[in-house]
Amino acid sequence: MDVFARRSSGTLIALGVVAVLFGLVAAFWPMGTALGLVILWGVYALVDGITALGLAFAGRGLPGRGLLFVIGLAGLVAGLLVIFRPFSGQVALAWLLGTWLVVRGIVEAVGAFGEMTMRPRWMLLLGGLLWIVAGVVFVANPGIAALTVALWLAILAIAWGVLLLAAGISLRSAVNDAERRTRATV
Repeated sequence: MDVFARRSSGTLIALGVVAVLFGLVAAFWPMGTALGLVILWGVYALVDGITALGLAFAGRGLPGRGLLFVIGLAGLVAGLLVIFRPFSGQVALAWLLGTWLVVRGIVEAVGAFGEMTMRPRWMLLLGGLLWIVAGVVFVANPGIAALTVALWLAILAIAWGVLLLAAGISLRSAVNDAERRTRATV
């Protein structure tokens, strides 16, 4: 058990250090981070598009083939565009995210007036309005939005890394205390 706990504490500490380093890199180079995220999304869209096209052509006679073809073609085009023109992809992804935020905000604001509201209506309405404002900011300023996402990712990574480091150090301390108590009783 002590060996497992010691190894686990070492893993937590190592993961914490990696998370903090990633967060610092993302914080000092937010444009590169945003660009990397966009390219990663482009690769995902490309693979997803190729998969959907494969399913569309493999499923002869199945319903939904046309939809799979359209989805596959859109993923293929979007993926290739983002991979080969990543700065345009950043703007498009920020617009897409901004549009999603606006739609989510509208749905939440409308939901505040529904019959099955679980929490206070004013909270849902306020939350919806905040989503809408964030979406409008993203659509109006896509470059700043991409950098903001990168900086938030940096902050979250650093915070998560610090928590992992604290957990690893705490676990290591507990293991050392347990070993000292065991040796003292022997």
